[in-house]
Amino acid sequence: MDEVLEMLDKITKRLQTRLEETKAAANKHAAVYAQMLQSPTATQEQKAKIFAIRNIELERIDRLTSHLSLLYTLQIFAFKVKVMEVTVSNMDEQLTKSGVMQKNSELEDVKKNIDALKILVEAQYEAMKQIHEDQNKTLNYIH
Repeated sequence: MDEVLEMLDKITKRLQTRLEETKAAANKHAAVYAQMLQSPTATQEQKAKIFAIRNIELERIDRLTSHLSLLYTLQIFAFKVKVMEVTVSNMDEQLTKSGVMQKNSELEDVKKNIDALKILVEAQYEAMKQIHEDQNKTLNYIH
């Protein structure tokens, strides 16, 4: 789990850097694009290209932001899994130290023995019931 957290951290940092660089580049281009769009000498074709390029940059920033958000969510999830793993491990260790696990095992053995005894008692009851029925049939012939 530590490896996963480290990998997610590296990827997140790399993506965060790329996002910041992309935003900086887009901000630099924004001023140029604004001048070009307001320029009376720019053709409609040039304005359309600038508009398309600006939208592509904004979509790239949006995509990077979405990826970064997903990575942050994965980091949180991985961290919670790590905490749960450590907690369960600690609980298991404490239960083992306290002897509860051994007692639980002993209780399971007792439950198995009780189940076996219940089966024997039920079988004995059925046998006694059968004997009683057989005796009643025999006694009916004697009368």
